[in-house]
Amino acid sequence: MDAGSVGLLTDHVAAPVNALLGNMVHAAAGQAYLEWTRYRDAGELHRQLVVPHEASDRRTFDATMQCAARIAVTHSISQGAAERIVDTAVALRDRLPKVAECLRDGKLAPRYVRVIVERTDLLIDRDAQQVVDTEIAAALRRRGSWSPSRIRDMVDRSVYRVDPDAVRARRKAAVDARGFWTERLEDGMARVEATSTAEKAIQISRRVDALARAVCDKDGRSLAARKSDAHFCLVMGVAWECQCGGDESCDAPTVPDPEAPAVRDLPGAGTHMTLHVICDLETVAGDGETPCFLDGYGVISPAHLDDLLTEPGVQIAPIGHSDDPLAPHTPGNPYRPSTALDTVVRARSLYCDVAGCERPAWVCDIDHIHEYDHDHPAHGGQTCPGNTGSKCRLHHNLKTHTAFLDDQTIGRDGRIQSVIITPEGLTVDGPAFDGTDLFPALKDIQFTAPQNAPPLANPTAEPAPTRRRPRLADKHARRQTEREHNRRTREAEEQAARDAEDDSPPPF
Repeated sequence: MDAGSVGLLTDHVAAPVNALLGNMVHAAAGQAYLEWTRYRDAGELHRQLVVPHEASDRRTFDATMQCAARIAVTHSISQGAAERIVDTAVALRDRLPKVAECLRDGKLAPRYVRVIVERTDLLIDRDAQQVVDTEIAAALRRRGSWSPSRIRDMVDRSVYRVDPDAVRARRKAAVDARGFWTERLEDGMARVEATSTAEKAIQISRRVDALARAVCDKDGRSLAARKSDAHFCLVMGVAWECQCGGDESCDAPTVPDPEAPAVRDLPGAGTHMTLHVICDLETVAGDGETPCFLDGYGVISPAHLDDLLTEPGVQIAPIGHSDDPLAPHTPGNPYRPSTALDTVVRARSLYCDVAGCERPAWVCDIDHIHEYDHDHPAHGGQTCPGNTGSKCRLHHNLKTHTAFLDDQTIGRDGRIQSVIITPEGLTVDGPAFDGTDLFPALKDIQFTAPQNAPPLANPTAEPAPTRRRPRLADKHARRQTEREHNRRTREAEEQAARDAEDDSPPPF
């Protein structure tokens, strides 16, 4: 068929940037429709081949297995992958028909289908299934964008509300199944893996990250490699050192006593770690069933919160529990958000506000949507709930140093609607799910009007970040290095083969 007959560009060469981006979005919607078609047909295969026999079929190679085998053969995929297709198709057909319609209409990306199916799997009651299916479909049809974490949290919120038992059993089974293991890899490498509760995993991750960053800019290791080395040092109690080769300008922390690495004063080596959990006071008191939110992980159950409340050093900090409006900024600096506004904005955002970004809110920056004017505070964007949002450092810098723009408004329902605008003027909606879906009372917290103050002394513009060399040059250099490595390896193998031939005895 001609591309134009299905709404695609007929000639992409020299097409406007926004037209090309819109064409890609339209193609993605087409992929969703094709994926829905595949699941629809797989569901019909199941109805014809499996349903008549499934109640009494005890064969090892039962009807379900044979149905999946047909799909595996025709698609050149594994049996397990084919069985997952059948399982997903049946779930969309029987348990989530309205979610399936969202996939058909291009409102749901195919990569999120399995997430929704798995996280609603324990819903048994037919009425509960219909309620959850309706709620998820309604959320998916909202204006806005989705990311894996927001999809997961939205589904979990609905399941928690309708049938808490459907997730409690899953939580207990997951905790009981935690473990530790290693896996052999090629080239003398191995993988160390462990499963643990979310709060422990976050603490480990943050400590490893902090230690890995305690180097100067002349350390030649990648961040990922430093994290691997930092993990070993923390587990084994080995001293952490910057590998810059002893450069005189190195500003990385040093080990106070080489003979006692356990007493080193380095980031991440202490025992104090702050985790942020958002919940309502009734749930804290044990009287509520509202799901909670653990920053850096996602939705957790009230039972999980009960476990966290037993940990030493827990502090409960109510926000907005009185009728008095809160101050939006610090007393002497109208540019800096108050603790209350900082907390509300992060709880409202949950993650970075830019479409698709997964960075947790408490490691993001609080950004002024409309730039604060330090020279004339009354003219610039104010520090208030409607003009502040959560942005990770990458997207904050992207807005600051490039032609990308953003904006946000507060709708009649009190929800924040944010957008980001590309340099060509294409507007992309921000998140369709945020903290106000989990905690509607966030919209009721009142703040006083921001008060202007004299401008900050000598405000300086932050210089735009630069690369050591262009991305394309890095890519070519990496390819050249790999090619050179492969060439030397091949030549060494050929030389070894020739040497082996020279040392062999004559054939007589």
